[in-house]
Amino acid sequence: MKKIYILSDATGQSALHILRAGIVQFEHARTKMMLFHDVETKAALKKVLDQAKEAKALIAFTFVKKEMRDYANDYCLKHQILHHDILGPLIFNLSAFLRMEPLEEPSLLRKVDEKYFKRIDAIEYTLGHDDGRGTERLKEADIVIVGLSRSSKTPTSFYLAQEGYKVANVPIVPEIPLPEELFEVDQHKIVCLNIEAEALQKIRMVRQKKFGLKSSYSDLRKIFSEVEYVRELVRKNRGWTVVDTTNKSIEETAWEIIHKVFGEEHEE
Repeated sequence: MKKIYILSDATGQSALHILRAGIVQFEHARTKMMLFHDVETKAALKKVLDQAKEAKALIAFTFVKKEMRDYANDYCLKHQILHHDILGPLIFNLSAFLRMEPLEEPSLLRKVDEKYFKRIDAIEYTLGHDDGRGTERLKEADIVIVGLSRSSKTPTSFYLAQEGYKVANVPIVPEIPLPEELFEVDQHKIVCLNIEAEALQKIRMVRQKKFGLKSSYSDLRKIFSEVEYVRELVRKNRGWTVVDTTNKSIEETAWEIIHKVFGEEHEE
């Protein structure tokens, strides 16, 4: 089995993704990747390089500091070790193109990686908490969206998840009581989506025609009754945030939610 040593002065995740993308092109290849992250001194780097030399491994690295890249390159050339500097050539070309010197701060890359993984976690959570699922974990949500059928709960939830927010959404159905867990979470996390009855009817009529749903689904009198039921819920639950989605894009709705729930400091 061929060994690949991945070295980084940050998390090393970018190198890991690149190596995996390359390895899949080699069918039946038997490799073992070993990740060494937070390698920040030459002494620590030499220790890992010595191990890699002993293991006859391929060395790939993403060091943002030039002195670390140079040390790794020189060591590998001296000992005739096959190696690949992933980040160095890119930083060199960007520096030439931008006419700027790089900051060489590994922590900056860590922040990018952390933001990426936070987004992945948020998307996974939101997938598992769509349309009333997973109510036992509602307390983990950053935002809990409630609203009538076709009031844009799901698309808004997934837009917010792409921004790194864990979102659960719970449908409001007048005939079905809301889950008890909804009233056990911080009520300021709950966002109720309102929509005008006529606008909701138009949206439901399209869905009704597409999926052959019963006529009561888009009956205007029934929708008026549902909208009034939501208004009564809001009156009873003063801690909820209310956002009107009538004639708004998903993006507009999502950013209004962020602004109202978290304030301006969360806007980018």
